Amino acid sequence: MTGNSSNIAVGDQITDVLGEVIMDLPPSRPWRHQVGELRLMAAVLEDAINILRKRPRSRAGREAREWLSSRDTSWPFAFERICDALELDADSVRRRAASATTVVRVPIPAFDALRISA
Repeated sequence: MTGNSSNIAVGDQITDVLGEVIMDLPPSRPWRHQVGELRLMAAVLEDAINILRKRPRSRAGREAREWLSSRDTSWPFAFERICDALELDADSVRRRAASATTVVRVPIPAFDALRISA
């Protein structure tokens, strides 16, 4: 592949004009294999739910409610993508967030469950 970099996809190779491979693009790693991102995702989810409980009528509460109700999956920290990465059912989380009044702590699965070597 040469020239136009907008056509580059994960798993492709970048070659020079002679066809020699300059660089292989590695496949992307799934979110569930990256512990730091999982912790950040869990923190984002906890924060949104706790804002809904503590300040439901504030601007932050409205934004958290919109984020939780969104079905958008186009960006990594979209609600549905976070639930998927944390192996949570998004609809169940929505129902529980709407009904409970206590502070939430999202459990991070153990390293073994994530198939990660420490």
